[in-house]
Amino acid sequence: MPNLGDWLRRVREHRKHTRRSAETRTGISDSYIKQIENEGLIPLRGVLDQLIVGYRLDEMQARFTRELAEPPIELAPIEELRERVSTPDRLAALKFFDQVGIICVFTDPLWNVLVGNESFYRAEPDIVAAGHNVALWHFRPGVARSPAKDVSLQWDYEATGLMALVRAGLGRYRDSPQSIDLLERLRASNEFNDRWQGGIQVAYGREPDDLCHMVDPVTREPFSVSIQVGELPDTRDIRFQQAIRRPYAGPPLS
Repeated sequence: MPNLGDWLRRVREHRKHTRRSAETRTGISDSYIKQIENEGLIPLRGVLDQLIVGYRLDEMQARFTRELAEPPIELAPIEELRERVSTPDRLAALKFFDQVGIICVFTDPLWNVLVGNESFYRAEPDIVAAGHNVALWHFRPGVARSPAKDVSLQWDYEATGLMALVRAGLGRYRDSPQSIDLLERLRASNEFNDRWQGGIQVAYGREPDDLCHMVDPVTREPFSVSIQVGELPDTRDIRFQQAIRRPYAGPPLS
């Protein structure tokens, strides 16, 4: 589970710095860096900012680092979140999006599906068998082949992006039972482990022009979608994802 010391060690090693060279780059003594990494010392905000700048962290990585320096937040149970989001106006909006061909789903920060429209369930077949969790559906531990590979034309790229989103959620809610359970289940997937251990990507959303390229599971026709991921303004525990279908604009098909 993410914690500040392990994360900063991973960042330093990913940047190929020793603690001594990190001292030169950040202005923080190597002994103090060792205390942060090995002893769980939480540095003052100014020191944390020096590490963020010295390690050249992007905006999302910097946000993640600061969240790990704060106490974890307790994530509400799925049933509570599902009830909170299943209001008449939001359920009506899901039906409207179905009518205009927009995929829409509400999830918690760990990508447990709270409620989605029919277009969402058509686009991600067998997600019910994956426990209604997008990450478990995509990596599908314990199954020979992920069902996501049958509909995603850039599975590797999408897997890395999804792992980055999962990392952000686990960091904020790292002590919640749901987080511990999800990470334990995902770690049964070698494809997840390779990305989790091999990189330092963190994401809290997705740029609309970062298109996702898919095939229709029924017609097998390729198409692209512009995806918007965000948090509901009235709660930090619920995320929405909308995917607007477009003509295929991905790499050449074989």
